[in-house]
Amino acid sequence: MQVPRARGRPKVRSDADSRAVIVDCAFALFLEQGYSATSTGEIAARCHISKRTFYRLFARKIDLFAATVAIHRDLMMHFPPHDPAVAMEEQIATVFRVDIGEEDDRRRQAFMAMSIDESRNCPELLDHIAREGSERSRADLAAWLADGQRLGLIAAGDPLSMARIMMDVLFGAAALKTGHGHQWPGGESRGVFMRHCIQLIVRGIAARPDARAARDPANGRVAAAPLKVEADGSGRKGAMTCGQHEIPAGRKPSGR
Repeated sequence: MQVPRARGRPKVRSDADSRAVIVDCAFALFLEQGYSATSTGEIAARCHISKRTFYRLFARKIDLFAATVAIHRDLMMHFPPHDPAVAMEEQIATVFRVDIGEEDDRRRQAFMAMSIDESRNCPELLDHIAREGSERSRADLAAWLADGQRLGLIAAGDPLSMARIMMDVLFGAAALKTGHGHQWPGGESRGVFMRHCIQLIVRGIAARPDARAARDPANGRVAAAPLKVEADGSGRKGAMTCGQHEIPAGRKPSGR
């Protein structure tokens, strides 16, 4: 039995779909060849579109690069809704994609290395990496932290400052990569390293309250209690407390 042929023109992709295809193809080509070595003609050919369509959707190649940074941003961080039933350490591990798959991890590392290498010859890439990458991620993380504060899951504080600190701790080593050797732990070690960072963020490094005043049997000394800044009713920082002793604002505890 002969199947009748469909009549009419082939289905035309929407501009949004075409843009998504172009960005995906460009991301792959930039990883394969680098930004500078990849022409707009090659990208158009890979996408099976005309150069006229390409330039209608992306006026400049660098605008397309900025769009590919968004793909990399999604490979670096993910923001699911808060779940009070899940430990905060695990929620943060999900946000920073600690358990990302091997192939996606390879892609994000390759894009990071390519961007750093290409920025030496094309310094204008750095502005797009910052604006579409780190700055957008920091704003998204700050919004996620603010949601956690509203739910009573995260301590009070400036969400944007908290986001900056967390990203500096978890991604600081990655940002220092020069392209000549890996400064960020790789493979399974990376997950262990990132989880240790998250543990320090959530738990801190101070001894637990029940251990602060515990006497060290080795030397008979009592462990020092950490300083705590209290706020008075006006919202200003008031007295500090060190253990059970109050220290007026402006004075420091005397050493012993």
